[in-house]
Amino acid sequence: MTYVVVTIKKVLDIEAFRDYATRVAPIIERYGGRYVAVDKKPDVRAGEWTYVRTVIVAYPDYAAARNWYDSPEYRQIIPIRTRAIDANIVMVRDPEEAGIDMDPRKSGA
Repeated sequence: MTYVVVTIKKVLDIEAFRDYATRVAPIIERYGGRYVAVDKKPDVRAGEWTYVRTVIVAYPDYAAARNWYDSPEYRQIIPIRTRAIDANIVMVRDPEEAGIDMDPRKSGA
């Protein structure tokens, strides 16, 4: 499983944000993604979380997530996203897919 984590620092244009959100959802689904978390105020237990929204989308694997991000359909709406929000977007793989042994006796963490 691969997760796309979006941390939105600031909404720059609310109408563009609504347009982007409407357009991106079916593209996410087309590439096997599904929203697993969306939160405006997560429960921060340590450190600081200065983001106005956090979104997590799950994909079956890294290839599916990359195919979504690199797809012509998504590339077409990136200008809307950049006009709409100031955000970080990262892809995070589960330990198995990333090749990380979670056994603390074996891993270097």
